[in-house]
Amino acid sequence: MKKPFFDHLKELNLRFLFSISGMLIFSIIVYINYSYFIDFLINPLKDAGYSVENIFAITIYEGFQVKISNVILISLSILFPLILINFGFFIKPALSIGSTTFYLYFIFFTFLYYFGIYSALTISHIGIEFLLSFNENEILLRSQNYFQFIIRISLLFGISFQFPLIILFLLNKNIIKVNFFTDNRPELFIFILILSAVITPTGDPITLFIFAIPMYLLVETMILLHKKTK
Repeated sequence: MKKPFFDHLKELNLRFLFSISGMLIFSIIVYINYSYFIDFLINPLKDAGYSVENIFAITIYEGFQVKISNVILISLSILFPLILINFGFFIKPALSIGSTTFYLYFIFFTFLYYFGIYSALTISHIGIEFLLSFNENEILLRSQNYFQFIIRISLLFGISFQFPLIILFLLNKNIIKVNFFTDNRPELFIFILILSAVITPTGDPITLFIFAIPMYLLVETMILLHKKTK
């Protein structure tokens, strides 16, 4: 049965308030355990051989500003899959998919999203080291710039790792035939390389292939999964 427009609007408002409430609660948790989360963000810089003692702030209030910004962005990054499924239930009736399929897509999305963030925090030190190698003298790094950089890269990785899931969805909906990918694997790999070059923070081939190869393997996994379910 179709709901009236204002019932949909009421439900959307409730889901929005639920997401905001979840963000506020989790932000408090992140704020209390701030040093624990920051250690993960600082590790790529340490692995790149940069002394964290050289990170500085310009203004007297910058430390507070950076902390609040980090708390919000960390909370959003971690809760993003839950926020998405919260709104996903709202649009689910329009997608014409069963509950089991819906949950499977969510599980795949969550895994790929967190795997992308983990990959970013694991390999970003290579890109950072590459960028630092262009500086002949020791540099001072502004905290605001670094945390914006590492969080942005992590989110880009997490979102871009949904590319295989998008392919699976298009295949399952018969929007694209599986032969389109199996008959054009070289072109598919080149496209993933181009996508990797856009997303990765540097142009060095090591970071490029570290990102591109797992992405290509994930795409092949989704193609195989589609074939097995047919």
